[in-house]
Amino acid sequence: MKKIISICMLVLGVASLATYATPELPKPVSGTKAQVATYHVRLGYRNLDGSVTTSASTESPGFTIYNQETGEDYYVENGPSSSGTFLPYQLPGIMNGLPAGTYEFSAERGQGNWTGYGSVTVTLSPEMIGADGYVTIYVPIAWEE
Repeated sequence: MKKIISICMLVLGVASLATYATPELPKPVSGTKAQVATYHVRLGYRNLDGSVTTSASTESPGFTIYNQETGEDYYVENGPSSSGTFLPYQLPGIMNGLPAGTYEFSAERGQGNWTGYGSVTVTLSPEMIGADGYVTIYVPIAWEE
């Protein structure tokens, strides 16, 4: 009987050592999807002299955003200007909840056609998020009259 108990103790000891020697890997949960990150984006301009702004009156009614991976288009309307001048719109353009991806950002030409805008291609990433929770994108001004 002592022999049987000794053998059982030996088998249990080896089994428990094997458990510690080969840790169990976590199993994936079926039916779950990776969460898609979204970004809050603030849009402004990179001026001809290289300076940047997100708080100016503009003739542009808004910005276009094109997702290069999905082909989706987004539009951001600039707010009404309080300046009382001939420039009817106000920066910044704001887009909240933009899905992660690579985008081409551009500005719409205004009715006066006094300013031409370029575009900028950006892959949104967590490192780009500022202290206020926004990613700031500056669309370049290509020319002005």
